[in-house]
Amino acid sequence: MTASQKNFAEEYYSSWSKYDFIVNLFQLGQDNMHRTKALKLAALKAGDTVLDLCCGSGLSLRAIESIIGAEGKIIAIDANEKMLELAVQRAQKHGWKNISFLHSDIEAIQLKEEADFALFALCWYERELCTNWVKHISKMIKLDGTLCFLDYKLPDNWLRYITTPLIKVLVKWLGEAYGIEELKWNPNEEIGTLLQNPKSFTYYLDCLITINGQPKKWD
Repeated sequence: MTASQKNFAEEYYSSWSKYDFIVNLFQLGQDNMHRTKALKLAALKAGDTVLDLCCGSGLSLRAIESIIGAEGKIIAIDANEKMLELAVQRAQKHGWKNISFLHSDIEAIQLKEEADFALFALCWYERELCTNWVKHISKMIKLDGTLCFLDYKLPDNWLRYITTPLIKVLVKWLGEAYGIEELKWNPNEEIGTLLQNPKSFTYYLDCLITINGQPKKWD
């Protein structure tokens, strides 16, 4: 099976129950801080309407809520119903009333209103597939709106020699949906070219990258 044929939503049926553990293990418990930083760098603001794409178990919800407040709105979308149910439970636990949930593939989404902001967090799986996602979602974002991406990368420093074998072991043990080969990518080339005025920032010892920019017009 090629990467473009792979159903990444189905990949998480084997690891959905330990997804939060996997993410926080990779980020040493700093996941919420990293998501919040990406949102602030992308200038998310109070009252915005946000598309949380591939929302998974809802790990971005807390960070988004802390910025948009009760006057804002979140539309959380995922193609894996088990992951989406975890997100629903998270929202109920925290009493967040401004979130709607949609079980859907990204390419099938149709919205009646334009959003201010779209977040793709830890879901850049494969270039062709995700490029099509961006082109589709860009049509639903205001022209002065923002698309924000946050994802892992192999560090371009001495840590690369430590993280590469470590990730191989962890991915095999935890059943993560993508492995070391998917992390050998050029985020600025793959994502930055899909945006207007892209800006990129790396942190967490160069193991995370966030890229944001305005949507382009696509046919």
